[in-house]
Amino acid sequence: MLNSPSVTLRSGSIYFSASAVEKLEINKFRSCYISIKDTVIPSEATEIYVEFNNDYESVQNAPVKMGLKQIGASVTQIGTVLNQLPHAKALVKQSRKERRRFLKKDLSNNKWFFTVAPRPYLKVRDFSKLGEFSALYYLCHNGQINRIGESSNLRKRLSDYKRQDIPFDEVQYCRMDSFSDSDRKSWETFLINQYVNEKGMLPPYNFQNGKGVN
Repeated sequence: MLNSPSVTLRSGSIYFSASAVEKLEINKFRSCYISIKDTVIPSEATEIYVEFNNDYESVQNAPVKMGLKQIGASVTQIGTVLNQLPHAKALVKQSRKERRRFLKKDLSNNKWFFTVAPRPYLKVRDFSKLGEFSALYYLCHNGQINRIGESSNLRKRLSDYKRQDIPFDEVQYCRMDSFSDSDRKSWETFLINQYVNEKGMLPPYNFQNGKGVN
């Protein structure tokens, strides 16, 4: 697995491993077109597609720089693209281990892509401004995460928590309107497990590791 083709997100660039250079024959190309699925809006995109080509550079068709001795390669000048993809942009701030993502091939279109985890990147303290939409969320109190969850109706879920007297003064969230219920629950479990790995315990008001209990 460790030798499988992978990418590592960096500030303004994507690094492709030596195995990715070999598998995708990146040394034959000068540009890389970065895209998402047509059915997904940029703010919810978690699957990032890469297509290497020899066309002229543009905002989405970024230049390729080969590493020394043709080992590894970087797709550079992607800051503008990352600014439109908040989940990918958020990953840049994570550890090197988290920033490394393995490439997969989408057999439906024969394109390579990598997946980034959705992260609650929006913050609100005036909860009346929240609408009735699907979301992943953190309930925070005094800057600490008290609960991680998912819901098909964030406003309604917050009303439930107020009746349960769960303390929170801020909600961090990301919309998940294009995700199925099962996908939302899977990503909820991912975020809870990530928290447990970092802290050694569940958030104070999570009592199980996701899968629809929040």
